[in-house]
Amino acid sequence: MKRLTERQKRIIQRIRTLHRAGTPLNISAVKRHHPDLLRQVMTLKHFRGWRKAVEAAGLSYHELHIELLDHCVCALCGEEMLVLTSHLRTKHGVTEEEYLLRYPDESTMADQMRAEKTVALRRPPHWEPVWSREYLIDYLIYKHERGEDLSPWKFYKTEPVVHASMKKYFGSYQAALDAAGIDYQQTRLIDLTEEWTPAKVLDRIRTLHRKKPLTSTGDIRRRDSRLYDRCHRYFGGVVPAVEAAGIPYVLLTARRDLRWTKATVIRTIQTLDAHGLSLRKRDLPSHLDGQADKLLAAAINCFGSWDGAIRAAGIEQVGQMQKMA
Repeated sequence: MKRLTERQKRIIQRIRTLHRAGTPLNISAVKRHHPDLLRQVMTLKHFRGWRKAVEAAGLSYHELHIELLDHCVCALCGEEMLVLTSHLRTKHGVTEEEYLLRYPDESTMADQMRAEKTVALRRPPHWEPVWSREYLIDYLIYKHERGEDLSPWKFYKTEPVVHASMKKYFGSYQAALDAAGIDYQQTRLIDLTEEWTPAKVLDRIRTLHRKKPLTSTGDIRRRDSRLYDRCHRYFGGVVPAVEAAGIPYVLLTARRDLRWTKATVIRTIQTLDAHGLSLRKRDLPSHLDGQADKLLAAAINCFGSWDGAIRAAGIEQVGQMQKMA
């Protein structure tokens, strides 16, 4: 076991003394009553976070005394309130965002209310009742030491509240990892030099579809969130990207109802034709999964007739006439 430094010993002794005296030792309480102690620990020079310091003192985090205030204090005037948002705007003429930029360690909502509202922190393995910069550092260190995946896209998909809180408290995902003493580059499981193009987006969509047929646009977001974002960047959305990849949106079994416009009518007709499917009215139900009537109605509404819609889609009538005969 690594030998403790004199500073570490003093920190441990102080934590034990405070605990014996019944002092609350959750992060928000320590920040209020013993900010110097918390600062010493959170420099990460002596311990890797507050939880590590508590454990080094021989205490179980779950046996600590907890303090959650039923009010918060306005740093501008000292007034105590349950929520400060309206007070800041009406009395001081500042927004909540402006206030937090000036006082990043303050809260605009009482601890008790924050604890009740934050469902994510009531689920294991979380141990603090409210979010804070220090707790996020502790949580990142905890996951890192367990060898868990800390790539941003993993967090985005599995723990969106943590992902959002990292940006809220630190400004960026990388800044949060830096504060926790974790090398950002090592958490990126995706090649940082990877280059995206429209063609690559379409190829990735087709690859996903071949491995396991897509059922909805949300399916892409769950399986490859970077691809989902690139669909919006290069094609203006996932539906046009999916159809540009040659997969008719109307065939996705878990899709949302399509909002039929001139563009979606034309895109659907072009996709059906690209797949070599017949555009005869009587054949549409067999490959449009209950959407044939809606497509026909939208085509007539937008182009006056089904034939008019086909012409607007730029389909060569010669090839289609053989299929429609």
